[in-house]
Formats: sequence, structure tokens, C-alpha cells
Amino acid sequence: MNPLCSVLAQVHNGAVYVLEEMILPDSNTLAACEEFLSRTQKWREGGPLHVYVYGDATAEQRRTSASRTDWQIVKEFFGRYRDQYTASVRVPSANPPVKDRVNCVNAKLRNHAGQHLLKVDQGCRALIKDFEQVCWKTDPHGNALAELDKSDHMRTHVSDAVGYLIAEAFPMRPARGERAGPLII
Repeated sequence: MNPLCSVLAQVHNGAVYVLEEMILPDSNTLAACEEFLSRTQKWREGGPLHVYVYGDATAEQRRTSASRTDWQIVKEFFGRYRDQYTASVRVPSANPPVKDRVNCVNAKLRNHAGQHLLKVDQGCRALIKDFEQVCWKTDPHGNALAELDKSDHMRTHVSDAVGYLIAEAFPMRPARGERAGPLII
């Protein structure tokens, strides 16, 4: 939670546009909700803003020091502002593997066809720095490990926020189960 990071983004035609980053040092979930309220004022003038909230699944865990989970706080916040937002919280029951999340983001940054489907406003300096500097941890022989290097405590937080959005909205693996359409035998 230090820093507490999130992004304001818009998804349109399969592309993700990061409009702003919210980086709150030594903060909490309710403060982040209040900051979101303030920052989205400019977009709520034409009526309720349709919002999809993505994030870290571990925020659903209740700690012994808290009576509510972070996601309960978020849902209660949007419940108080029903006249200003129609919100849908889209958080999986478990986080995707880090490699999958990174691969999902990389595929939006530049996919196999050379398309750039992740656009970041130049004002999102911490996110841009994350994309430039975050790398995999390495073993003593220089081999990449399946874990991000978090030696700089300011790095990875805001890119993780983008990663949770992209991994949930555009997963590596399609949803399983029955699908409508013709039966192929």
C-alpha cells in the first residue's frame, strides 16, 4: 500500500488508453476512492460514468486488523455514489501468474502483428518508467527467474495496476466452458 497505485484507463475496440496514473504514498483504499472521485469529476458532467474496476485479488482478504476487505470498501464507496457511477468490480478469485500478466501487457504494447494496443498518456511518468526499467530477477549466473525485480520499492506498483486490468479484460487463455455457435464434429 505504499505507494498505493492505480490508473484511469479507457478500453475501446480492443485498445487500452491509460489516461492518468494515481500514485498515493502511504495511503489506504478509502483515500484512493476519494481521489478517484476527484479525478473523474471532468468525465461525469454528462451523467453517470460507467466504470469497470479491476485489481489485485488479494485485496479481498480480510486482515485481523480490519473489519472489511479493500474490495468491500470499494463496493461501498460506489454504492454511496450510485447517482454518479454505474460500477462493476471485475476482480478474479485469484491473481493470474506474474508471467501471464506480463505477457498480456507485452501483447498490448506490441502484438505479433506489430500493433500497439496500449497507449499511455505522457503525463503517466511512473508507468512509463516502469515499462522502461522493470525487469525479471536473475540468478547468480544471469538467468532470468519467474519473478519481477522489486529491489526499487517505487517500481512495479503502477504497472501491476495496468497488468491486472489487461490480464482480466484480455487474458492469455480464453474463458472455458460452453460457447454458443455451430457444433463442430
